[in-house]
Amino acid sequence: MHDFTFNGVSLRSLGGRIAEAPFHTVASRDVEQVKIYGQSGDEVIDNQSYNNVSFSVKIAFITYKTAMTANDIARAVIDWLAPLQGAYYSYTDSWNDGYFTKARLTNFDEVKRELRTLLTATLKFSRVPYWYSNSGLTPVEFVNGNADNVLHNPESYDAEPIYQFIYSRGFDETVNIIVNNQTVSFTTGLLATVFYLDNTAKQFYRVENGSKVYLGNQLLPNLQLGDNTIKFYLNGYIASGSFSLKVIPNWRRL
Repeated sequence: MHDFTFNGVSLRSLGGRIAEAPFHTVASRDVEQVKIYGQSGDEVIDNQSYNNVSFSVKIAFITYKTAMTANDIARAVIDWLAPLQGAYYSYTDSWNDGYFTKARLTNFDEVKRELRTLLTATLKFSRVPYWYSNSGLTPVEFVNGNADNVLHNPESYDAEPIYQFIYSRGFDETVNIIVNNQTVSFTTGLLATVFYLDNTAKQFYRVENGSKVYLGNQLLPNLQLGDNTIKFYLNGYIASGSFSLKVIPNWRRL
């Protein structure tokens, strides 16, 4: 029996069933065709990104399979979905085991009306283009900045990782992190802290008293397909000891 979860709550936990299996949808490339005066044939402009994916899931509830009344079921589902309007939340389903995406519900008012009268509804979602691997959320730690640090991307698309440089010496030193021969440098500024280079959010920051302190616009490259080489230096020397580098890969696929 197929199921999905939205913001950590599964349809099955509320006594619901998926009435019709949804089509597997893949994000389309964001391209434009432009007509040039005097030129036969259109030019194609690739915007180097993918479009959001719209999809729907038809759900139904059978009262004899639960101790809840029809009104109780409708109320529970509405209470589940009502706070989740207008923003992205984690979405998983049994067709994509081991992966999650970020989706938002786009037709809450319709769902509310249908549930109260029919105990069925069609939930319409808009999701981000990628599915993210659960395994890609596990940090990979490197404690020595030597040339043997290799991180293998198992997917067919590049990944937007979060790099965390953990520094505990408390001196004003220069850090150099090199990924696939591209270097980012910054100074520690007498701070013993963690520095984040977040490619997903396009942010470089540290955390102070629970808040982000933004440090500039430096970003390391994405992780490419196959092997990625990683080095890190402190004041020109290979880094090891009271500092390390963690990488949350965020492996992804369409």
